[in-house]
Amino acid sequence: FQPRNDMSKADELTKYIAVLADLFEVAQESSGEAVNLNKQECRVINVVGQFQPLMMREIAERAKLSITNTTGIVDKLVKRKCLRRDRSDEDRRIVRIRLTSEGEEIYAMEVENYRKVSRAILDGLDESEQQEMLRMMRQVAVHLNQQKAELLKNL
Repeated sequence: FQPRNDMSKADELTKYIAVLADLFEVAQESSGEAVNLNKQECRVINVVGQFQPLMMREIAERAKLSITNTTGIVDKLVKRKCLRRDRSDEDRRIVRIRLTSEGEEIYAMEVENYRKVSRAILDGLDESEQQEMLRMMRQVAVHLNQQKAELLKNL
């Protein structure tokens, strides 16, 4: 029996993850504001930067956007010269999206802002705590990767 005012471990972890997620979201928005991009445009640049080249359907899935919305965002980012479309030589119907040099700069700015948040998190810990946190995060990442399909099915 737990007293009513005690948070469960999952509730406590959820609270801390929400704080971290908010910090990383602010870091992404900061990158976008610097180059006049909205949150969804930043998300698309981030996804393409991580996994390029991607087809439109893959961008939509990874960015958690509809294909219609993704197409509009990609069109806008192509006009702004942040993304480019590459047609396959083997099958002209296949189009893959890549970052341009301008898009690479924006993506690098996002990565650096994320790195600043990560450094701030680690700065609150001594060396042994940092190593332990990184060890646990690796363990959690491997576990969640193995359980991803089951977890997503139950959400």
